[in-house]
Amino acid sequence: MDNTNESKAERFVRLAEPRVNRACKAISMIGHLAASSYEYTEKQVEAMFGAMQEELNTQKAKFTKVTDRKFRF
Repeated sequence: MDNTNESKAERFVRLAEPRVNRACKAISMIGHLAASSYEYTEKQVEAMFGAMQEELNTQKAKFTKVTDRKFRF
């Protein structure tokens, strides 16, 4: 595959699509743990989703462009 003429936007889409799909699949697999075959506490569920939300928030923040910074000495 010759990617020498690929733009940054095209490369982003090419790389992001399979990564997001894998992440969604992994999240779906976590949902399978809700089946009656497993036993868990509400505290465990909250910890699990809290950890995932924290990581998601951290990664989403990387995409936020800081444009409202004011210059100060």
